[in-house]
Amino acid sequence: MRMWNRVETWARLLFRRDTPWKVKAILGAAIVYLLSPVDLVPDWILGFGLLDDLTIVSLLVAYALKLAQKKE
Repeated sequence: MRMWNRVETWARLLFRRDTPWKVKAILGAAIVYLLSPVDLVPDWILGFGLLDDLTIVSLLVAYALKLAQKKE
């Protein structure tokens, strides 16, 4: 349940009018990367394929949240 709340918070941040365009672009890139069939490491490689998705998306979201906090 906590993870869903986080995702919901990130979605609200993405669609707020006062969110800087850089934050929106980074969150959008994280979503596109997560949904894209093109990966740095293919998903069929046992464990590592999903691990790179998780790592890259986590880093992008963390960076976007850091930028959003600087704005406040």
